[in-house]
Order: sequence, then C-alpha cells, then structure tokens
Amino acid sequence: MTLDEIMKSLYYKKETYFLDIFGKIKRNQTTLYADRNNCRSEQHIQQWLLINDLLNVSAYLNGDWTPDWNDPSSEKHTLCVREGKVVPVAVSEPCHIVYFKDADTAAEALRILGEPALRQILSGTGA
Repeated sequence: MTLDEIMKSLYYKKETYFLDIFGKIKRNQTTLYADRNNCRSEQHIQQWLLINDLLNVSAYLNGDWTPDWNDPSSEKHTLCVREGKVVPVAVSEPCHIVYFKDADTAAEALRILGEPALRQILSGTGA
C-alpha cells in the first residue's frame, strides 16, 4: 500500500474537509484526493491545526536549536501524558514529532498551548 493509494481510498469522490485560502473550514466531494490538507472531519482539521500550533511553538521557543541524537549528554525533552497530566519528559532517542532543548522550554510550551490542547494532540482523540 502506498500513501497515494491510502489518500485515494480515504478521499476520492468522498466528502472531504479542508481549509480554504482564508483559513475557513470547508467540505465537499472531491477528486483531488492527494491534497495534503484533506481531512476526514472537522475534528480531524482541529487536530491537524493543534499539531501545527505545537510545531510552531516548538520552533519559536527552541530558536535555532535542534536535537543532537549523536550526543547522549545533550538535553532533549518532549511532552507526554503521565499519570493523567501532560509533563515534560527527557528522551535519549527519537520517539515523538517535536522536541525541546530543556525541561523549562517544554514546560513553557505546555503553558502556552494549555493542557487540554496538548492532551488532545498526545492522545490522538481529535481525528
């Protein structure tokens, strides 16, 4: 199975949700199944936008920092749900979509985005 085949199965001549050029959620039946902004529901779009918010906050807070996976002594953190709360967690290998240069930066991302949004991203309950 390829990504193209999956996209065709999900979206070809089916109701598709997407953002228009003004950022408004629209829906229609489409033959443009390979558009990367296609979503299956309004909730799916909201999840996609929350993930984009997380990526933007990470880029802003981290500045030009990127994780050095070859240096086990360099700090790298992500956000996880532990015991029902979203918390910064130190990591030593790639396991998530976004990383932070230290625990304080991860905690600041949590403050900016809020626990409900991060819980939705991390639990995958939006799509």
